[in-house]
Amino acid sequence: MLKKTISLIALLLVITCAALPAGSRIFRNPKERPRRPLAQAMQIADEAQNLNEVSPKNDKTFYHSDAESLDRWLDSVRRQHNLPALGAIVFRADSVLARGIAGVRRANAPDPAELSDRFQLGSNTKAITATVVATLVEEGKLKWTTTLAEVFPDLRDSMDVAFRGVTMDLLLSHHAGISPFKDTDDRDFKSIPRLTGTPTQRRASFTAWVLRGKPAGPIGAKGMYSNGGYTIAAAVVERLTGESWESLVRKRVFGPLEISGTFAWSDSADPNQPWGHYEIRGGLKPIDPRNPDERLPPIIWPAGAVELSLNDYARFLQINLRGLQGRDTPLLKSATIKHLHTSPVSAADNYGLGWGVQDFDGAPASVHTGSAGAFYAVTIIQPTRDLGVAVFTNAGGERGTAAATDAVKALIRRFAKSG
Repeated sequence: MLKKTISLIALLLVITCAALPAGSRIFRNPKERPRRPLAQAMQIADEAQNLNEVSPKNDKTFYHSDAESLDRWLDSVRRQHNLPALGAIVFRADSVLARGIAGVRRANAPDPAELSDRFQLGSNTKAITATVVATLVEEGKLKWTTTLAEVFPDLRDSMDVAFRGVTMDLLLSHHAGISPFKDTDDRDFKSIPRLTGTPTQRRASFTAWVLRGKPAGPIGAKGMYSNGGYTIAAAVVERLTGESWESLVRKRVFGPLEISGTFAWSDSADPNQPWGHYEIRGGLKPIDPRNPDERLPPIIWPAGAVELSLNDYARFLQINLRGLQGRDTPLLKSATIKHLHTSPVSAADNYGLGWGVQDFDGAPASVHTGSAGAFYAVTIIQPTRDLGVAVFTNAGGERGTAAATDAVKALIRRFAKSG
């Protein structure tokens, strides 16, 4: 059995522009399994300038009125970075400006990638988990200030006293002092006890175990990016509703938006959808989604397991764009959406709730990237420009990161000028 290391990278765009994510590297031994860090901390203060300073390498002119020209442009970016597939969608709050995809579902196979194909979102899933929490807040079943001790009164006595006052705001914005759980080779991940039962039962056991320990960092002060925090957030909504996180995502996000999403690493993996690819010496290695050795543990799914097509992901993003523009939506009220895109701590930083918040080219932006090591997804939405872009590729590592970053910045700049 291959050693399992896992990645759900969730960085602001500034990080993808600055350097290769830790763990995304080419190995000396081509048979060695690539390390896949579950998430990196967002080093916003030191690297915020890089998003605006680094120019795309492939900013060739194309006409957004011509869908075929966008396909050709994406194909040129894809070929430059030697990727299997690359897709993008550009949208306003109420319309799609352009969409395209180029390449194949799997390297060394002929099936072309299609716009309806589903790609892994990686840590862009966090915005969906935060949205599920937000629906419960609007229903009055939860408050942003609700504490873990209030949700889990049975755990209060065993819970470290510092965790008792952690609120949903702090949990979802990475200010809860929860360890990162970014790589199965790291000490925090190796120390997780054996968990059994359904995914919901495992997340509950994980939550109880984490909260018995000491915080890994300061609570409510400096943010510390944590996948584990989103596992606990899922355990919160599962405790309050009696339903699984997976069921809640289907009912509260997929259903109302009429989108068709799935969950990576499930027992119903579809081999006819795009395969992910690891970067190895000499090329890319296709990863069979049916391989049980490639599955991430269900405790971490709320941090990065959702799979969507570009069209469906754009529908979710458009809801956020409308809310940021002051418009209530069928899913959430504008005030709630604005809360998700705002740092909740007194010394505001770049951590929203499932989102990174920053400026890009002089305009406010909500951004996020995600990778499960074998896919890469990046999105940026700018409400004052009424503009958003999402880019997917079915390859991780340096080349997937570079291509998606080049593409998303070029598209934002191109369509901002045309608007």
